Amino acid sequence: MINRSKKRSKVLDMVEEELYAIGELKDASLSIRNFNKIRYPEPKKYTAKNIIKIRKKLKISQSVFAYLMNASESTIRQWESGAKVPGGANCRLLQIIENNGVDVFLSK
Repeated sequence: MINRSKKRSKVLDMVEEELYAIGELKDASLSIRNFNKIRYPEPKKYTAKNIIKIRKKLKISQSVFAYLMNASESTIRQWESGAKVPGGANCRLLQIIENNGVDVFLSK
C-alpha cells in the first residue's frame, strides 16, 4: 500500500512547478482552487449590451448564436433583454467567442 503522505503526486509537482514559474508560490500547500484563480482568472461578466454587440459583430441571428452557445433561443433573448445574465461557463464561452470569433468551432 502506498503511503500518500510520503509519496507526492505528479499533479501536485506540476502545480508547484507552475506556481514557481509564474512567481506566485508563497506556500507549497496552496490549494488548487487558489492556483486556478491565479492561473485562470474569472471570466468577465457580460451585460445585455455586451452580448448583443458580440452577436451583431459576428453577424448571426439569435437562433444561430443559441446553437453556438448550446443554449435555447429563449435564453439568448433573456440575456439580450437583461432579464437573465450568463453564468460562469457561459461567460467563459462568450469570452472565447468574443476574442476568437466563430473560428474556434471550426475543425482544422
